[in-house]
Amino acid sequence: MAKVIHVMLRCLDLAASKAFYKTAFGLEPAHELDFPDFTLSYLRNAENDMEIELTWNKGRQEPYSHGDGYGHVAVCVDDLEAEHARLVQAGLSPLEIKRFHDGDTLLARFFFIVDPDGYKIEVLQRHGHYQ
Repeated sequence: MAKVIHVMLRCLDLAASKAFYKTAFGLEPAHELDFPDFTLSYLRNAENDMEIELTWNKGRQEPYSHGDGYGHVAVCVDDLEAEHARLVQAGLSPLEIKRFHDGDTLLARFFFIVDPDGYKIEVLQRHGHYQ
């Protein structure tokens, strides 16, 4: 069986992106490969086997276009309100907490936050399918 090992996101400012993911989600470089034209930085924390691969193409000046296909990366947390408050306190401007229902059944509670390159990250309360 295949195992998902990473999601790659291109970043314009590697230092800013690493700082964001460390502050927001406790993700730190587990492995980094530096080449003349680009750097690959693989971020993870003790909670994860899967990594976010930040790709920094050296010398790029203009922001990346996400097109109309990219949606979001999702993470789950134990205490949604506490995480939301922590991110507000850190100055990272998460959007408001929302609820997703199927009729009267609560499927999820979540909010979105945006990284320095405009990638959306959904933060979900651990519940039901989202563990």
